[in-house]
Amino acid sequence: MAIISISRVSKQFGSRGDGGKKEKFYALKDVSLKIEEGEIFGILGPNGAGKTTLLNIALGIVYPDSGNVSVFGCDVINGKVVQGISYVSGEERFHWALTPSDVLTFGCILHGLGRSERRHRRDELLALFGLDKVAKSRFDVLSTGEKMRLAFAYALINRPKLLLLDEPTIGLDPDIAITVRKEIKRINGELGATIVLTSHYMREVEQLCGRIAFINRGKIMQVAKVSEIRKRHAGLDAYFVKMVGQR
Repeated sequence: MAIISISRVSKQFGSRGDGGKKEKFYALKDVSLKIEEGEIFGILGPNGAGKTTLLNIALGIVYPDSGNVSVFGCDVINGKVVQGISYVSGEERFHWALTPSDVLTFGCILHGLGRSERRHRRDELLALFGLDKVAKSRFDVLSTGEKMRLAFAYALINRPKLLLLDEPTIGLDPDIAITVRKEIKRINGELGATIVLTSHYMREVEQLCGRIAFINRGKIMQVAKVSEIRKRHAGLDAYFVKMVGQR
């Protein structure tokens, strides 16, 4: 079953050219995608390719100029509020003075959990992500890995069926990035969440995803299984270079 269905979506934004003249460019152009239940789906492309815009449209934060988008069968373009989605960015931040316990308690309140239920859910997530020992530490003294694990814990408060990850390992040290990738696999395997992951790190997408959409200059260049790319091409690196070289 398709969790996300995107059909012929285009989005333009305005920008100032060298001469000060306002110009328009396509962030997305005639994009079509279907993402199936239970998969980890990768969207791979260079910076500025349209990856974040595509996620924002799926979330209903940005409306496309044309095309159709449905999530769980609901039309997000016509203002339908879609439940069961969470979002994590590699630049996720919380107030410096809040503790993991504070952050998760606040999130539980936002999701309408009762007092006893939110206490249980908070403690459950602290334990799941190994944050129980730093539950009372301020956010600004947490390690980078602990901060990212807190972002994942916060995103899972509502037990989402769909998790959108926008460059989740950007700027992280290699050892912390490995930990984050392990968490992504665990969330998908143990909790059954469908995951859509954007990245420009080819190795990361190759390790995590079953299928990949290659995007460049707002266009989907190719959708393929990782296993097929390994069989038919010299490697993901060479295939990616070939894809982004196409207009």
